[in-house]
Amino acid sequence: MCLYSLKTKSSGFQKIHKTALFLWLLLPAVLFAQSRAQLIHADISRGQEVNGEQLFILEGDVHFVQDTVSIFCDRADHYRSQNKIILTGNVKIYRGQELLKADLVTYYDHSKLAISEGNVYVERPGQEIYTDYLRYFYETDQAYAKNNVKLIDRKSGATVLAEEGEYLPQEFRSRVRKNVHFWQSDSSSSDTLHIYSQEMDYFFAPERKTLARDSVRIIRGGLEAECDSAVYLVDKERVFLEINPRARQEGSNLSGTQMELDLTGQILRKILVRGNAVATSLDDSLSRNENRLTGQGIDAFIVERKIDQLWAFENARSKYYLKDDGRPQGVNTASADTIRIFFQAGEVDRITVIGGSQGIYYPANYQGKISSEY
Repeated sequence: MCLYSLKTKSSGFQKIHKTALFLWLLLPAVLFAQSRAQLIHADISRGQEVNGEQLFILEGDVHFVQDTVSIFCDRADHYRSQNKIILTGNVKIYRGQELLKADLVTYYDHSKLAISEGNVYVERPGQEIYTDYLRYFYETDQAYAKNNVKLIDRKSGATVLAEEGEYLPQEFRSRVRKNVHFWQSDSSSSDTLHIYSQEMDYFFAPERKTLARDSVRIIRGGLEAECDSAVYLVDKERVFLEINPRARQEGSNLSGTQMELDLTGQILRKILVRGNAVATSLDDSLSRNENRLTGQGIDAFIVERKIDQLWAFENARSKYYLKDDGRPQGVNTASADTIRIFFQAGEVDRITVIGGSQGIYYPANYQGKISSEY
């Protein structure tokens, strides 16, 4: 009787122990069932207590889903009271055609928030994001990134670098800040458009465009331009410069109230200056004589990186030092409704004045004073 009783109790104890162990191993799955995430697979599941909190650990080919989000990793530490899952090892999060990868992701299942750190990479149709840190809300699609942010728009061939940025899907744009560098390469040309600023908005729809602000600098081939605000219409290949715009094109300087760059076919073709327009260039690096053209507007036509023509209109005035094969030929001054200056091999070839024109020509050996009205 005693032996039978002991055996019966022992058998009962083993049954209780096995049942408890089985339930303990099922706890992570039960936990996921209670949360909004559903566990699909894990090689190993175990639980432990950390600082009075229940921690459930899943290891080995971990896979769980939540609505349209599917998550894979090598290990998932689930903090039940915080609704937090820490993912490590080959972390990949899929949603439709979107993919997120990172060294470490903290996922909050109730808010569907993923905080990713270390070698963060996001791919969506036509776009890529690289960064060290990303906070992404899967419910709203909003995202915030910081440290070594890189955005790539494959459709336009554009890339943006910055220190931090955010994605605002409701507004169809990304905003980046601090040491911003935008560039767009063209496979048919050796020139690359560079835009530097301290802040930039990149719009994906309804049209692709960038809005750069604060210490804007633009470089394209032989062009260098500066302003405080610039808009680049990516699909229309136009750049509009506002607030004290200035440009330098192969030795010529232009300034005015507003400026437009025509980049049709990814080639700088025209620089349009509006409002108090001025174009200057040095006649000679030694004499420091300055060629000058002014008007309410100036159109500069570019051929093979050099200014081929300058057209000034509305109260146009000019003063140019003429040369022939590098030899001084005198100074031409003029005022008219429109003045057109044509260049050949970097020298003035001819000057055309239209409407109410007047002017003075000073020969090369002229010793008197040249009028400063022009």
